[in-house]
This record gives sequence, structure tokens and C-alpha cells, in this order.
Amino acid sequence: MEFAAESERFPLMSTQDESVADDYNEKAIPSFDKLNQNYKQKWAREKVEFQTQLKCNFFALTERFASGKQELFMLAVPERKEKLFISAFLELFQSQYAPHVADVERLAGKRTRRLYVTLPQCYE
Repeated sequence: MEFAAESERFPLMSTQDESVADDYNEKAIPSFDKLNQNYKQKWAREKVEFQTQLKCNFFALTERFASGKQELFMLAVPERKEKLFISAFLELFQSQYAPHVADVERLAGKRTRRLYVTLPQCYE
């Protein structure tokens, strides 16, 4: 068997990893629903932190009476999470602020997007 020969040459766990194997020996695989719930809880925590940072940046802009299109945040997250963060951004701001997500840029080798809001003119 070709598979047996491959597994002997490249075992899933080496003899040095036996202590690690003992750690997992007692663990049970959680149900799909439980794992899904854990992922949702993790995202909920990340979303609160992200929206808190956006609020902080927003109030920093308003304290200095910024107006017009303003960069609120530079988003540099893995592509698989990008849609979640963008939807959290858009959820936070009403359409009157004209929330805008810029095109993808490469900055220091990382994929980034700038998040903008439009603030009213302060001296009308």
C-alpha cells in the first residue's frame, strides 16, 4: 500500500509529540452547534472592540471640528474577515454620514482598505 508507506515516512504525530497526544486524549470533539456558537461569540467580542475603536476615532474627529470626507480607520484584516468588519462599520454609521469603503491598497505588503465618513461643515 502506497498510503501505508507514506504514513510511515511522515506520521501525523512524531514520537516527540506523545505528550501533546496525551493532552488531546481526554478531549471530546464539540458538537457543530457548540463550535459555531464559540465562533459567533468570538466575532461578537471582536466586533465590539472594532466598533469601539471606530467611535473613538469618530469623536476625535468631531473634537477638532473636522468636516468633509474624513478617514476614520485603515482596515488591515485577513480577506476572509473583511466583509464582517465592513458590515460592522456600515452598521454603525447612518447613511447621512455617507460611510465609504475605499478600494484595496497594498501598504507594507499588507492588504488594506480605508474607511471614510463625511462630516458636516462646521461653520455654516
